[in-house]
Amino acid sequence: MQAIPPILGETCTREIPCELPAVVELCQQAREFFARAGLPALEIDGWELALAEASNNAVKYCRPEARTIAIRVDLVASEEWMEVRITDHTPGFDWPDKAELPPDDSESGRGVFLIQALTDESQYLRGRGVNCLILRKRRAPAEAAVPAVPAVPAVPATPASPPPDRVDQELQEARHTLDLMTEELASSYESLSAIFRFTAELQRDDEAGDFVPRWLGELLAVVEADWFVLRLRDSGVETLRMASSSSPEWQSGPIQLLLDSPHGAFVEAQAALRRSDVWIETSAPLAAHDPLLHFAAGGCGLAHPLFVNDRLMGVLSIGRRDGKRPFQAGEVNVIQTFGDFLGLQTRNRQLQEAQVRARLNTRDLEIAANLQQALLPKELVSIPQASLSCYYRSARAIGGDYFDVYPVGKGNLLLVVADVMGKGLPAALFAFMFRSLLRARRDLAARPGEYLAWLNQNLFQELDQAEMFITAQIAFLDCEKGEICVASAGHPPLLIARPTGAVIEVSAGGPPLGIDADPTFSEARQSYADGHALMFTDGLMEARNPQGDLLGLEAIKAELASATRRGESNEATKSRLVRLLQSFEQNAPAADDTVFIVIVANK
Repeated sequence: MQAIPPILGETCTREIPCELPAVVELCQQAREFFARAGLPALEIDGWELALAEASNNAVKYCRPEARTIAIRVDLVASEEWMEVRITDHTPGFDWPDKAELPPDDSESGRGVFLIQALTDESQYLRGRGVNCLILRKRRAPAEAAVPAVPAVPAVPATPASPPPDRVDQELQEARHTLDLMTEELASSYESLSAIFRFTAELQRDDEAGDFVPRWLGELLAVVEADWFVLRLRDSGVETLRMASSSSPEWQSGPIQLLLDSPHGAFVEAQAALRRSDVWIETSAPLAAHDPLLHFAAGGCGLAHPLFVNDRLMGVLSIGRRDGKRPFQAGEVNVIQTFGDFLGLQTRNRQLQEAQVRARLNTRDLEIAANLQQALLPKELVSIPQASLSCYYRSARAIGGDYFDVYPVGKGNLLLVVADVMGKGLPAALFAFMFRSLLRARRDLAARPGEYLAWLNQNLFQELDQAEMFITAQIAFLDCEKGEICVASAGHPPLLIARPTGAVIEVSAGGPPLGIDADPTFSEARQSYADGHALMFTDGLMEARNPQGDLLGLEAIKAELASATRRGESNEATKSRLVRLLQSFEQNAPAADDTVFIVIVANK
């Protein structure tokens, strides 16, 4: 089919996201364009309705994978014609040469009928994944204040003339059609007006706590209904919870969205599971215990599921107490429009709240990161008897590992490595508490077992309530004796490598802090004067390669022994261990935080 050739004149192009609220804004912009082009108000109203119908279809029937692609709308005004072209990404359909008005109870087909009735020419060009609807209408003469009513052709007085009763019948059908169109226009403009009003209100009021009941109260007035019930689905939960109803004092428990659930026969559950409207009729009584019996017994109505991008947001049920007055097609269209727009607003609120939570979480991480950096020593203490090097790596923005080195007594050092279970701000806060308590009792440095018992006594209650724990290792470097005194709370052993190549595991047992209320921590002593020592967290020996294998303790011991035999410095030994770690991981993401301290005795 050859496309209608484009007309030349003033143009306006808009690209809108595939969302119903964007159609509302588009219609307002189109009205302004038509007004600038000099169209009378009645023609502007007609174009707005045709554009709204076509654009709503472009959004409603868009293919799921194309919802991120903008819908393009071109408006053209010349001296003789007005033209609108809408490019959509729906599967497309066969555009009829002349659409017939569908039956009163039909829920589809009225849009195409209205579009063709409001324009002079229309054509729908289908393509692969993209289609274009072309609408044209000849402009009324400038001198005509209002559109002239077409004259009724005179009926020739010949035997071929239709009988008077046939003429009366056709006139009645024409009047009925005009009445339906008028009803459709009125309800559409009323719903569009409400959407404009509530959208503007939402933009002015960020809280809008009573938005939903006021919105649905407006819907009751527009479609002359008596009651409504709105249920929303909680994210990740297969239930519908009560959100609002026309009787605020009425309460109802959640409805389970499972086919084999007793709730599966309820009208609202059926609408959600079937993904389509479910009618409430006197000829089809509601299931026993259906919550809507409170409103709909003996009446009529429908339950409309609210979907946004194939995501179930909830179910809107609305009805009349008079079972003999079912909703007509135009009223159903209004209910669906209101409901779908409400679903979009609900989803928008959810996304806004998620964005706020994400910002708060990001801020928490920033605070925790700053706090963590403040805990770590800016530089290592240097003493004549030993040289130290430290390596620290966090697997995430915020790590749970901690280390500290500070002088105690005459030339002695206290070395600490710890791992707080968990990440983020809670882990950083417990690390801060651990550090504050640690530095409060330097007098216990020479007795690391007693030191850990005192730390556990002061941290147990908070760790127990938070269901967290801390593994830690404290080493007292006695420079006068050339010894290391070690105590451990659920931590890997300290390693000491001798020049001969032997590697000693210095284990001093005890549970992690926060596990037992009154534990005992043992101590172990070893000479370090002729070798290399290594303190580390479990992130070093539990490093993983892309195949999921663990580095393990033996590989670490082998590298430490090699460095000791070669008499390498503290920095060279640190670099050796870092190369081991990186070579083993092969650029795989770090599974855990990693800290280690290298201690090399000075000759």
